[in-house]
Amino acid sequence: MTNTPATAESGDEQVWFPIARRNLLRAAGASAVLFGMGAGTAVAQSDEDDEGETPTENGNSGGPEPEDLDPIFGYASAELNPCGGEADEDCFEAFELSVRPSHEVELHIDLPEELFAFTAPGVLTQTEIDEINAAVADGVVDASELTNPDFEVTVTLPSGETEETEESEETEESEETEETSDEEQTLTLTILEIAQLLAETTAFHYEPAGLTVAPGDVVLYSAETPDHGVSAYHERHGRQNRVPDGVGPISSPLVPVGGYWLYKFETPGVYDFYCPPHQIFGMVSRVVVTDGDVPELSIEETGRPPEETNIFPLFLQGLDPNLPSSAAVLDSEALTPENIVDEGSVSWETVVEEYRGGD
Repeated sequence: MTNTPATAESGDEQVWFPIARRNLLRAAGASAVLFGMGAGTAVAQSDEDDEGETPTENGNSGGPEPEDLDPIFGYASAELNPCGGEADEDCFEAFELSVRPSHEVELHIDLPEELFAFTAPGVLTQTEIDEINAAVADGVVDASELTNPDFEVTVTLPSGETEETEESEETEESEETEETSDEEQTLTLTILEIAQLLAETTAFHYEPAGLTVAPGDVVLYSAETPDHGVSAYHERHGRQNRVPDGVGPISSPLVPVGGYWLYKFETPGVYDFYCPPHQIFGMVSRVVVTDGDVPELSIEETGRPPEETNIFPLFLQGLDPNLPSSAAVLDSEALTPENIVDEGSVSWETVVEEYRGGD
């Protein structure tokens, strides 16, 4: 379905009829990259709701847990992750002792679903986009930074695109979703509310982004949202070598939502990882394996370095939450080996705050 912009404006309300969200996300393969936004719960729920079907009966059987983990491929499973969602560390006891994890890293997409409707071409003027981006740059939105923060923007949602999610129900009362017909709904936000949603966007990331482990520790990677994986920067992946000497081209498969990947870190040193589909959006992480000392970061120019640009604004039609590129993440003070060892783990939020603050 193709819609065209309405040219009429009246009062304080700017009206635009956006193209379907699916069409927007198809651009440059974005349906594969971005369409999972907010879908983690729905996907996991579908496995539970399909009568007579369990996650191991849908073509993605996890199989039995091994006695040990492959030094390159670890162990991936589509079985429901006992540590998924809000589970506490007691969940580690569900794994066999030989592969029991000591740490968890979650794989996330974080983009407020309501923001999508306002990213289609023509919804916002370039002046509005520039003002919003400037207000969001430091992560703290001040209404005084916007010329008209209370200016309302209304979009018509395509058929079936309702905002009846738990997250949308918790938005501020000033946000309005109105039914205009059996097949048409509108969503209204102020410029200030759009800026606030953009500032809350932390996009694609590992949580934590930095982690300290001891040699022999197993790390559980939990797929909380779709289309994520874990691959080492390694010459055999066509990348800079950013793992300790002698370590192979570590890689998980794409891990299905609700599933997990286990990896045992044996060799001391610094390991840099990227998510193959989302490295262009800054989704990288660092693991420091040590008995207490601070190992040196080893970088060999064997291939492509981490990306210098985060292209996420291209998929938001110019709206920019000001998130670091892969290179900026790995060059941050928050993810120096010294800081990771001192802190034990470093959250993605800490990395983003440093970047937005210009520290």
